[in-house]
Parts: sequence; C-alpha cells; structure tokens
Amino acid sequence: MTPQKYITGVDDSEALVRRIGMGERAAEAELVAHYCDCVFAMALARTHDRETARELVDEVLMAVILTLRRHGVREPARLSGFVRGTAVNIINGHVRASYRAPRTVRLEVDVAGEDPADAYERMDWDELAGRALGLLNSSDRQILSLSLLEGLKPGEIAARLCLSPVVVRQRKCRALRAIFLLLHDDPRRFAVRLMLRA
Repeated sequence: MTPQKYITGVDDSEALVRRIGMGERAAEAELVAHYCDCVFAMALARTHDRETARELVDEVLMAVILTLRRHGVREPARLSGFVRGTAVNIINGHVRASYRAPRTVRLEVDVAGEDPADAYERMDWDELAGRALGLLNSSDRQILSLSLLEGLKPGEIAARLCLSPVVVRQRKCRALRAIFLLLHDDPRRFAVRLMLRA
C-alpha cells in the first residue's frame, strides 16, 4: 500500500461535502486535518523535497476546498477519490513544470563571466582615453603618467622633472579637465584641442 495509491476516506464524506458547501469553516478544517498527511506523503514521494511537498499540500487542499465550496464534486460519497485525483494532477503538473524549467548552476565568483556589453563599452572608453592622451603634449602626458600610474605627488613629480610643484599641479589640472571634456562630448571640444597643445 503506497501513499499515492490509497487515501482513506472520512466516515461520512457526503455530510462533510455538504457542510463545506454551506460554508462551514470547521468542516474545511476537518477535511484538511484528515487529508493533509496523505497528500504530503504523495507530494514528498514525487518531489523528494519537503518544502515543495508542503507547498503542494496547500495548493491541493485549497483546490479541493474551492471546488467543494462551488459544489463542483459530482459524487460526494467518493470524496477520497476526488482528493487523490486532484493531488495527482497538481503534483504531476508541478513535476512536469520543474522538468521544463531551465536548470541554473551557481557560478563561483572567479568563474562568473563579464558582460560583453561592459567589455565593449570599456574598450570604447579605453580607446577614447588613449586618443585623448595622444593629444596631450609630452610633458603633460608625462605628468599624468607619473601622477596616475605611478602615484607620485606633485612635489615628487616636480623634483623629478625639474619643475615647480605649482606648475605640475596646473598642467595636471589642465590636462585632466581637457580629457574630461573630450571624453564627455562637451560642446567646448574645439577649445579642448587648444588647451591640450598649449
């Protein structure tokens, strides 16, 4: 005797169906108490997942109660068969849907791929930044390189290039502003080229 092939009926199925049809909540609770374990065993046997089985029990018993409220059972004496049939249909439907659902695989952080759109956008920005740096005169490009790539402070750059720290700051600021305006399609781009070559 497997749980999915045998559900015992209540003593007076017809009276229980009639009471639920009249809206008696105690009768609905009685139905749930009687069939809950059997439907759970059926769902667990098919899904092998306790949480999913609990959700299916709720779905099955709610479907049965709603049908009984609308007087949709043709043979009230065969209530157990109706509950079993409803359970089989809903559980099998869930199992079929889970087979059709796409499988997901959890990716590790180092395995997760990069969005190709981000890579293309970064390539565009890198290319544009490279072109902007190409517009700088050699001393401004050297100042930006020492500052941004090597992390040197203006005083250290000034000592290395034999310039004053004030001049280094001014050139760095001017070059960064010009590159920013160029990269962000500022309408003042015509003035940018003049700033970069000065």
